[in-house]
Amino acid sequence: MKILFIYNPNSGDESGKEFVGEVEDYLKKYFEEVILRETKEAGDGTRFAQETKDIDAIGVYGGDGSVNEVLLGMHKTSSRAKLLILPGGTGNLLAKKLGIDDDKEAALRSFDFKRTKKIDLGKVNDKIFSLFASIGAVPEAIHEVSSEEKSKFGGLAYIKKSIEKLASSEEYKLDVKSDGGNYSGPVDHLIVGLTNKIGKLEFTQENEEMNSGKANLFIMTSDSVRDRLEVLKDSLSGEVEEGESIVHYTVKEVEINSMDGEEVALDIDGDKGPNLPVKIEILKEAVEVYLPSEVEDD
Repeated sequence: MKILFIYNPNSGDESGKEFVGEVEDYLKKYFEEVILRETKEAGDGTRFAQETKDIDAIGVYGGDGSVNEVLLGMHKTSSRAKLLILPGGTGNLLAKKLGIDDDKEAALRSFDFKRTKKIDLGKVNDKIFSLFASIGAVPEAIHEVSSEEKSKFGGLAYIKKSIEKLASSEEYKLDVKSDGGNYSGPVDHLIVGLTNKIGKLEFTQENEEMNSGKANLFIMTSDSVRDRLEVLKDSLSGEVEEGESIVHYTVKEVEINSMDGEEVALDIDGDKGPNLPVKIEILKEAVEVYLPSEVEDD
């Protein structure tokens, strides 16, 4: 078997180059051929995944953005290769959801390449996301955090920037159409999530799996401090959809437009995505991922 391993040398604590030698030695125990490719600029992960032919698996060491670049390349070529994810970013949200260890060395050694699971992906215009697409002050804060801040402060950099954004944020006027329902009016935050939780925040107990072919669409319609705190409280108990200021649909397709012509950017998995208008489509079981040997497939 042959595996293409794509790594971002600047991921997380910027130790990618030192780690890759260890990765190569480990992968050679399971694969006949290991091809290493180092990303140097945005889009390299997509290009490498598209260019490399006749491979059985693709591995990626990087954050959620690096993973999504590779997934886009796989989608464009209808690749049937299985995907290995090693956490190298600040959030590593998809890796966490799949039960992959935060420590990169421990994560590497947890794979025996026998267990896999097919999961959904989201497509928004010409981009791919693996967990969520969102609009609001918190997503804006996430993609404004610099690489230097990520390396120095880790997850605290996101919290600091989010607090700053929330203090001065304004609501949006959006028109949202989906196969689950429609909404037009003021929006404080909007999330299209392929899973019921992001990190430690559980939004709902509905649509929990990542292979249903559907996503949870949450629209927070109020920007008051009281309502924001209420949503935070509900997220700790997995009952966000029960809130008075929340509109919730289960969807396969979503179209989002700005009603007042303001420029509004969508965030995809913590990185800045396309500006509105956007069309989102859920791709059922679009990729097969490797699971750690001790994680049970749901």
